[in-house]
Amino acid sequence: MTAFIRPSLILRMDLDERLFNDECVSDIKRSYSYVAPSLVQAHEPVGGQRPENVMRFMIKLHRAYWDKSDEAAQQLWEGVMPKWLHNMFSKVSNTITAANSVRAENGQPAFPYHWLELEFGDNALIAVKTGSDSSFPADGVDMVERVRDLMNAGALGQDIACVRIPSRASYEAQLAAAEQAQAEAVVAAEQGDSAGQVAEQAELASVTAEQAVDVAGTAAEGQADSAEPAFAIPELPAFDVDYGTWGIEYADGSVREFNVAAGAFS
Repeated sequence: MTAFIRPSLILRMDLDERLFNDECVSDIKRSYSYVAPSLVQAHEPVGGQRPENVMRFMIKLHRAYWDKSDEAAQQLWEGVMPKWLHNMFSKVSNTITAANSVRAENGQPAFPYHWLELEFGDNALIAVKTGSDSSFPADGVDMVERVRDLMNAGALGQDIACVRIPSRASYEAQLAAAEQAQAEAVVAAEQGDSAGQVAEQAELASVTAEQAVDVAGTAAEGQADSAEPAFAIPELPAFDVDYGTWGIEYADGSVREFNVAAGAFS
């Protein structure tokens, strides 16, 4: 029987308002039209200047499937959800890659999705950090299975608003470390090229005052004729995300960190 049952899916893209415009909405709806209906909305910048775009899978299945103690629900989950989730993750990841390839051909930067949210009706909301290329983790289905197991066992507590993988604090620490490593690599490269830079600077200094004035005048004319530039998507360092520490976000706004390997709160 389960072979004929499939969840329905709506994709909801929640974008930083600085990246939101009619052209963007049209591109998204066109790109994902063969995957699922798409809703596109905007939010104010979160946590400073860095944009955060979220793609949410709004998953509907009009039968019980989350409760592991319900035999029929468990059979339905095992027969439908893992395979369907794997297929959807693959299909959407491929669509993201294809859409960004088109943008690259048009001289535009890749459009990132920073978090994937999985909304299982009223049962659970899971947020998973995407890779640097907006790809979904290869073991994403295993993560969902683990969340379901732990929630059914009551190991994560009650009144859970969202299970975030990894926690925001863990991800921010990882990103800060990657940015520091990137900055140190840039400094090392600059020091290695210092001799060449000195020669280049000496050559630039030979530009006459008259030439400098001409350049400044030309730049001023160009600025007067050009429109205000669009918000530039900052490029973050690429690194492998460590998903080992989850953030269990509760309805009252509190957050606890859960160590997956230990199977216990930190």
